[in-house]
Amino acid sequence: MRIYLKKMMAILWILWVSPLMMYSEESKITKERTSQPQKKIVLENNIVVTHLIKNSLLIGTDFGEVLELRLEESSPKLLTKLPDIASFYAESYAPKVYSVDRLGEQVLIHSEGNFGTKNLFIFSKGSLEMLPNMESLNIKKAAFVDEKRIFLGLASNEIVLYDIKQKQILYRKQLSEASFSDFALEIPSNYYVVACESGILYFGSIDSGEVIAELEGENKDNVYQVQFAKVGDIMTFITAGQDRKVGVYRLNLKTNKVESYGIVANFLVYSVGMSADSTLGAYMQNEQSEISVFRISDKQEITHLSGHTSLLNNIIFTNSHLISSEDGKNILIWNLKE
Repeated sequence: MRIYLKKMMAILWILWVSPLMMYSEESKITKERTSQPQKKIVLENNIVVTHLIKNSLLIGTDFGEVLELRLEESSPKLLTKLPDIASFYAESYAPKVYSVDRLGEQVLIHSEGNFGTKNLFIFSKGSLEMLPNMESLNIKKAAFVDEKRIFLGLASNEIVLYDIKQKQILYRKQLSEASFSDFALEIPSNYYVVACESGILYFGSIDSGEVIAELEGENKDNVYQVQFAKVGDIMTFITAGQDRKVGVYRLNLKTNKVESYGIVANFLVYSVGMSADSTLGAYMQNEQSEISVFRISDKQEITHLSGHTSLLNNIIFTNSHLISSEDGKNILIWNLKE
């Protein structure tokens, strides 16, 4: 009887107590690896886009606002409020701001326009100027190249180089039949990368628009977001995929050799980020918008960031911090040096 009881106790230990202890240890490890934000900024309206220029974070909201947050400060200031627009369902409402960029004293603002169109503004010294003949282009993203030119990504997966001074298109090139998702620019080296719903990345020259390389294999579906960085002859790309995968590509510009790998997430990956030296990457890991920061070289997770309440729309690295923004009202700033 005693032997029987001992066996039963041993079985119960294996089935119930041991897994609980393992769970407890695992929870402890996760807790130790999870960091809390150093700073939390809560806005009045929902965030659509953020873009870091030096020490200043530009923010576009769904209420037609363009805000500026100096990283050393705790609250943003309003740069400008766009005029209301009309639709078939409402006579007047605030437009969404889809992309923002800055060059010197000029701020480029790409926003929702009347009746489903898109507007493009230059804001400078308190004055807001609308660039003409943009309504028909169906712009999805816009960014400065230099003081004279801007780079546009269209819904049709066309790229456009536009001369601001002459107010004319310098080139318009179709990359594929797939819908456009995102682009990133590497201005010093004159490179662009475009992501689309096919999962393919198009890497090319800003000046000519010509495609230098097509990178594919890691994402089989829409790439929501793409970032890249150049260090020496190596160009590193990171993608956020609808197929719940993060793609990492490394292109040797001298040999044209490409190496790549993927990381499987627990949810659709809406946002990714990468450090300027391409040593660290980050991605939205799950439905709770927790962020995994990892080493690009070996995929090893460095830290786990938790604190958002809505889906992420941007992850930005600085020298010592990480900035993340969501579709809600929160911007979180994390100290990576802790």
